[in-house]
Amino acid sequence: MPLPSKVFLCEVNKVASEQMVMIDGRKIKLTNLEKLMWSEENITKGDVVKYFTDVAPVLLPHLKDRPLVLTRYPQGWQGKNFYQKNAPEHTPEWVKTAPLPSEKRVINYILAETTADLVWLANQAAFEIHPFLSRVQSIDEPDYAVFDLDPMENTTWEDVRTTALAVRAALSHYNLRAYPKTTGGDGLQIFLPLVAGFSYEDVRTFALGLSQAVHGVLPDITTLIRKPSEREGKMYLDYLQNVKGKTLVSVYAIRPRPLATVSTPVTWDEMESDSVRKDEFTIRTLRQRLEKHGDLFAPTLFDKQNIRPVLKLFSR
Repeated sequence: MPLPSKVFLCEVNKVASEQMVMIDGRKIKLTNLEKLMWSEENITKGDVVKYFTDVAPVLLPHLKDRPLVLTRYPQGWQGKNFYQKNAPEHTPEWVKTAPLPSEKRVINYILAETTADLVWLANQAAFEIHPFLSRVQSIDEPDYAVFDLDPMENTTWEDVRTTALAVRAALSHYNLRAYPKTTGGDGLQIFLPLVAGFSYEDVRTFALGLSQAVHGVLPDITTLIRKPSEREGKMYLDYLQNVKGKTLVSVYAIRPRPLATVSTPVTWDEMESDSVRKDEFTIRTLRQRLEKHGDLFAPTLFDKQNIRPVLKLFSR
């Protein structure tokens, strides 16, 4: 279902250097809006802020209650960047956080619950967003099994497409449904939404078993070898992404790539017909796609499935 036009009502003066905006009852000071984040494409920080304002209605449901690992690019996508897990001292008090223990300390992760949160993050140049696979209320139980198709130097987009369709076929054999999205880079990620009650170890065992089946069908273009130097340039089926604390780039997040590409849901029909390109979706083209198709990733929020019968087969 197409997005209603009211989704795109919030305007940001992208030419002004600074601007005070009121969003969700929160006053936010936006700074350096004219700063070029993609110089060749003439994409400014204001464009990035506006983009996240626009996509908030479809992005926020996928981030709700999930600790975020952020990458910030204060000097633009090609400039110096840094990871941010712990909420900085200047985080507004109205931004929710979740303290979670790590091996050495407690990390206070940021949560994005409102459009104001996204706008504040965009103003920090944190446009690459990586949410946990589990929520704070059930941090040890992932909501998805994920299949990360990670291309190497000898991998083509056709190889990615072929492998994705093999993953779909393997899942369909067990009457399971999954949802693909581009990474905004060279790869593809496939999400299988799960019913509650599975541990990360369960999901990892399931993902390994299915990846082994896919590799058995496509040994010439895929590999399960962890060490990059030993993969012979083949595409890595990264089942080890199904680990607590590991994250994948969020749907609708911007990537540090030419054109400001966006991780975007695609349909299986599009994958079968080879009618989409890996770099087709950008912050300048995504609005049209959302207006036409709505959130193609929405089923991952409710199409919860039980992998227990398959897990028993793979655990033998």
